[in-house]
Amino acid sequence: MRVSREWLETFIDIKVPTDELAETITRGGIEVDDLIDYTKDIKKLVVGYVKSVKPHPEADRLNLCEVDTGEETTQIVCGAPNVQKDSYVIVSKVGGRLPGGIKIKRAKLRGEVSEGMICSLEEIGVKEEFVPAEYQGGIFMFKSEQTPGEDALSALYLDDQVLEFDLTPNRKDALSMIGAAYETRALFGGEVEVPEASVSEADDLVTMTVENEDAEAVPFYAVREVRDVEIKPAPLWMQIRLIKAGIRPINNVVDISNYVLMEYGQPLHMFDRDRIDSDKVVTRFARENEKFTTLDGKERTLNTEDIVITNGEVPIALAGVMGGRDSEVTEQTVNVVIESALFDPVKIRKASSRLNLRSEASQRFEKGVSHEFILPAVNRAAYLLEKYAGGKTLKGIASEGQLDLEPGVIQTSADFINNRLGTELTVAEILGTLQRLGLGAEEKDGAIDVLIPSRRDDLKIPEDISEEVARIFGYDNIPSTLPEYSVITPGRLSDEQQEVRVIKRQLNAQGFSQAINYALTSKKRIGEFTTLTDSLALLMPMSEDRAVLRNSLVPHLVDNATYNVNRQQKNVSLFEIGKIFKTNGQDQLPDEIEMLAGIVTGDQHKTAWTNTSVPSDFYTVKGVLESLFEKLGLVDRITYKQSSVHDELHPGRTAEVYLDDKVIGFAGELHPQYAEDHDLGQTAVFEINLAEVLRVKTGSILYEFLPKYPSMSRDVALEVSSDVQVSEIIEKIKTAAPKYLADVYPFDVYEGEHIADGKKSVALHLTYLNKEKTLTDKDIEALHTPVEEALKEAGYILRG
Repeated sequence: MRVSREWLETFIDIKVPTDELAETITRGGIEVDDLIDYTKDIKKLVVGYVKSVKPHPEADRLNLCEVDTGEETTQIVCGAPNVQKDSYVIVSKVGGRLPGGIKIKRAKLRGEVSEGMICSLEEIGVKEEFVPAEYQGGIFMFKSEQTPGEDALSALYLDDQVLEFDLTPNRKDALSMIGAAYETRALFGGEVEVPEASVSEADDLVTMTVENEDAEAVPFYAVREVRDVEIKPAPLWMQIRLIKAGIRPINNVVDISNYVLMEYGQPLHMFDRDRIDSDKVVTRFARENEKFTTLDGKERTLNTEDIVITNGEVPIALAGVMGGRDSEVTEQTVNVVIESALFDPVKIRKASSRLNLRSEASQRFEKGVSHEFILPAVNRAAYLLEKYAGGKTLKGIASEGQLDLEPGVIQTSADFINNRLGTELTVAEILGTLQRLGLGAEEKDGAIDVLIPSRRDDLKIPEDISEEVARIFGYDNIPSTLPEYSVITPGRLSDEQQEVRVIKRQLNAQGFSQAINYALTSKKRIGEFTTLTDSLALLMPMSEDRAVLRNSLVPHLVDNATYNVNRQQKNVSLFEIGKIFKTNGQDQLPDEIEMLAGIVTGDQHKTAWTNTSVPSDFYTVKGVLESLFEKLGLVDRITYKQSSVHDELHPGRTAEVYLDDKVIGFAGELHPQYAEDHDLGQTAVFEINLAEVLRVKTGSILYEFLPKYPSMSRDVALEVSSDVQVSEIIEKIKTAAPKYLADVYPFDVYEGEHIADGKKSVALHLTYLNKEKTLTDKDIEALHTPVEEALKEAGYILRG
């Protein structure tokens, strides 16, 4: 909503600078998003009188104009096609300035001196789309006699600043000049002057009748008739005010309709009475697939939820959205019917959205117009048609329906308001604030009854009244206090939040970047990297690629890796923390499960000075997970078991991750064919149930002193069957040497030459440690011999 200060001052006297006005309104709850100053960067702009016009002797498209600028008569070279003798124009004199940093200097054009510039509206800061059609592509000329040399901005009503309101959805009352005036009165005091609307009715009665077929769709509909209007340009002041409001002037009849819309926030529509072809107006719902041609010349296909205005048979307007071409006001219009109505906001919103027809009128109807302005607006329009179009208003208003003009009542009290605001306002101060807002208010037995007019039907409950008092009193004036009777505790992260931060920092330290993907995916990706084969589908998906809720994080990470690799980022390490969704049927909410997933592809740990690197493989992601579990204090409870549960993973290089005895995820390499299908080389991924990990409470971490005594180590090489898992061997070793065995891990697995078919060689490193004394060779022999015996008993062959 654009609010011109010059226009606003016709409603209320303003005694503060515009900057202060904008700042106070913003602090009062309506943000002034922009301040448009039409005087900015303009200097020496005056009204000029064109005494003569003759062609330039050396240029076909230029004219030599003799212009009286008050103090002197000068020659100005002008290229506008519409410049003419005996006209009053806008002149920027030598030494003047125009918006955009344009400086006006004395110049020679094709040998002729030009002392100044005759300006168009665009050149003084008016946007082209708001310039009247007759002046587009040419200079502006005043229609009435002016005084040469006077300030042109004042003569154009552009010595003005415009406040652009950024309104919240509930503040429909400020979508009008009168609403802005009430807001100004509440903040600065004064009285709001209502626009003149005293109609001089003729003796003839209104000839139209009104019928509403559905009272819920059209609670009230009214028309007035004005005869013998003359179609011509609206007065300059009206045109300029519309331009400042962001509306392009058309003619006096259409402009009056838009002008009253901006004054009251009540949309009106002007019909050509003689083109309606009927003596009645009937409102109804459109028929299915009914055709209707709107003012823009496009044929619209309507449905049964669209409200139409008809002549009893065919539509002549789409209610609240746009008029019809067959009944529009034209240059030949003589008799006018003015519509002022109340429509169902939901129906208007759906129609304008479906047909993509957004306008100043539909914007207001969608929010619901004020009952109190419907009749004053139609009378104001008739008054202006009488004054500026020479019309004669017929007696009476044809209408059907009921207007709710009885104000609503909200009961509150000074104690209620002060308790919530922390203030000590008196009843008189509260009543004064509410009355400045245009709300009736009176005290009865300690309570305050607040009368709510329909223009402020956003006020519903006592808390709304408290908020109104607070914003007018001034948020800066409300004292800052700590809550009483409460214990103040410092904020802290939950255990889960702390652990998630540890995980993110650890992954970042290992070279991973965090990815954030949509929770929606395509149906063809459901079932990848998971045993879940169904997912919750959206009823109205934005695209096929975003049609269902995901049940694994890995497919999107694969897409992320492919995207980067295809753009020459060959070494990629990404992780994502997010939710997957386990469906409970299409009519039930799904279970949301927090997951952690990662992907690595390309070379890892690459060093330029040694030209060495490690390929991304199973051990890369296994090491990443082990480092996370080490940080979380869970490493002793985690085990890995070989698995081939997912077709997208390499069957021999994949393991399920167990927390105690429960599977919480997997780690492995992508199946070569799956990787090739996604333009990836050797790539490893992991995904774990983060919710299960965070559910484990590890308590405090206990630190131990470094051992004083050295450890001893032994290596064991075994020949075992190919299907024997290393974890089985380690378990047998731990069972055989439970006392001083500090660590055991494999450092080599070999299959091939010198090893029989169906066999493999496994080499393990064992570390023994006694924290109380140094172990001797004899001690180690006593500890290690049972281990070798146990391995032999298990059928393993010890290699020398």
